[in-house]
Amino acid sequence: MSRIVVLALVMTLLTACGGGGGGSAPEATSVAGAPTSNTPSSQLGTSNVHPITVDAGPANTGYNVNRLYTNVTICQPGSSTQCQTIEHVLVDSGSAGLRLLSSVMLPALNLNRQTASSGLPLLNCAQFVDNSFAWGPVATADIVLGGKTASSVPIQIIADPVYNSRAATCSVGGTAITTAAVLGANGIIGLGLFKEDCGSGCAAIANNGFYYTCTDGTCSAMSGVKTSLGQQVKNPVPLFATDNNGVLIDLPAVSSPGATSLSGSLIFGIGTQSNNQFTSGAILTTSASGYITTVLGGRSLSSSFIDTGSNGLYFDSSTIPGCTGGIAGFYCPTSLITLSATLRGANTVTAPVSFSVDNASALFVGGTRTVLPTLAGNIGDSNIFDWGLPFFYGRRVFIGIEGQSSTLGTGPLYAF
Repeated sequence: MSRIVVLALVMTLLTACGGGGGGSAPEATSVAGAPTSNTPSSQLGTSNVHPITVDAGPANTGYNVNRLYTNVTICQPGSSTQCQTIEHVLVDSGSAGLRLLSSVMLPALNLNRQTASSGLPLLNCAQFVDNSFAWGPVATADIVLGGKTASSVPIQIIADPVYNSRAATCSVGGTAITTAAVLGANGIIGLGLFKEDCGSGCAAIANNGFYYTCTDGTCSAMSGVKTSLGQQVKNPVPLFATDNNGVLIDLPAVSSPGATSLSGSLIFGIGTQSNNQFTSGAILTTSASGYITTVLGGRSLSSSFIDTGSNGLYFDSSTIPGCTGGIAGFYCPTSLITLSATLRGANTVTAPVSFSVDNASALFVGGTRTVLPTLAGNIGDSNIFDWGLPFFYGRRVFIGIEGQSSTLGTGPLYAF
């Protein structure tokens, strides 16, 4: 039933190397101020291309590495002026839906809050594999990404102070995402394999772990609640009028040990325009839960996935030395290691992948490189390989959305 596969194993990286405090709220505007991009000049006016960057993230949020960001404009539904552009929103292909920190949203937006069938507030819980969680009410907004608009989309407002005292309902003893300093971003935009963050399970089961409502007018307690597909937090791409069957993440290659920043393109649609054609490579369908298999060192890791929201390559190894101290959880080999794996889809199609693992301690020296193609760590599960953002460097990676047909077939699928 769970649709939120992963955001990142390490939500905040080396926080001791940076300051605290949240990012400043962007000014209200009806025009998206986008990051610079390496998008070819021939594509700059193309409505299905939106710039993405890997950089240091919002001010005063610590040392962020391998974080893929974009700018997102939200509007009061139907309005072209009651809007706000929010920068440094994390692009996450491992989840579905837009989640924005309350602290960076202007009150003047005055987004309409959603209610359960009882008429009381509808609240959303998003839990991630690093044991962090996002909690907050569901509201409705128009989402603008470049030349594309998704209208009246349910989104989550993270850490709304009106409801934040009830976050324990969502917590399983993990870390609450409450500020940009904790998240390393001003929000998350889930552009993954699925249309909703939960799906039919949340529509049929009250105690689904995703959706809650107040049990009285003062919201002194919560209970789980069935939530229709129409009210669930949604991936905006299927709601576009065109170019709505998937996305293409296009990032240039990066030489080891890395770079201070990187620019690329988020391209909407698969096989719908000249810039999103798949010319060669492997097409891997996933399981119904969004998993593929990674074969590594004779082991078959059947709960593997490809995820821009993870800041490294995460897999368990008994031979690669781990780091210690404040960067425990990453790998610290004595020299660069090059490995080979095979990715296998549910359709049995396979693709060989070569990757390298370097010493994280050395990569972090100076705290200036934010693009680290050889960063890796352990995940604590021998059945998982999390192909995080380093996988995307130097590749055009297509993500086909469930139930949406394209020249690659019907999603969910990956192609590269």
